[in-house]
Amino acid sequence: MKMKKLVITGSTGMLGSNLAMAARDKFEVYGLDLEVLNQGIKNQVKVDLVDAAQVDKVIKDIAPDYIVHCAAMTNVDACEKETSQARTVNAAATENLVKAAGPGVKFIYISTASVFDGETGGYTENDSPSPVNHYARTKLEGERFVEMCADHVIIRTDIIGWNLVRGRSFVEWIFSSLSQGEKIKMFTDVIFTPITVNTLSECILELLENSFTGRINMGVAGAISKYDFGIKFADIFGLDRSLISASTLAACSLTARRPKNTSLNVALAQRTFKKAWTINEELLKLKMMKGFKV
Repeated sequence: MKMKKLVITGSTGMLGSNLAMAARDKFEVYGLDLEVLNQGIKNQVKVDLVDAAQVDKVIKDIAPDYIVHCAAMTNVDACEKETSQARTVNAAATENLVKAAGPGVKFIYISTASVFDGETGGYTENDSPSPVNHYARTKLEGERFVEMCADHVIIRTDIIGWNLVRGRSFVEWIFSSLSQGEKIKMFTDVIFTPITVNTLSECILELLENSFTGRINMGVAGAISKYDFGIKFADIFGLDRSLISASTLAACSLTARRPKNTSLNVALAQRTFKKAWTINEELLKLKMMKGFKV
């Protein structure tokens, strides 16, 4: 039976590359990015998503059954400085993809838990977003375009994981620093409900072929501070937790304002996938993906 076609944007990024690897035996995968790298994806297409004509041609030529839009400008401080570029990359490019996709294509959009103001935490899919920085505002604008698709899924989440291709993620910073005996500071007042890129990839593949549409929060059951996450990470990886000291967001000078508590209510995800992920399980998955015995 002929495989269905799956387009993944941002295919050299952390989620895009991991998702492509997870999907390649089930789908005919097309990776779209600004650059083409040797990463095990057979069909790689160099494309600038902000170029509407280019996007339209590429999508029409591929004629995909599914699109998972992972590409984004995610540097929060850079988005605050380069507001026009952030809107172009995160919102206008999303609009280009939506228009090119047309009817009959299931569209999955990777949004962010940061669309909420972080004042209360425990946000549900029906709570009203109130972003506090330009990055989150542009991601929310992207959501509005995606809602124009009849068959769409908007995933709000905080992703953790290892980069297969390039870059240095949050957990890679922790692992590298502690492995080299470097002291790091982590926030006690920033709360989140992270999910590994591997778990999220598995769930995306399931969402592609089931009937779910609309918004869904993805994360672990139970919120955790960045500091406590770091301590658990150190313990599970056998690293020196004493290298981690407590800090607060208020004590840190950042260009863009950050929401303090972006923890999500993930009851809908638990019902949809019949699974509740825990922070310990996700950290063990990170350890296994790094090549350690668990």
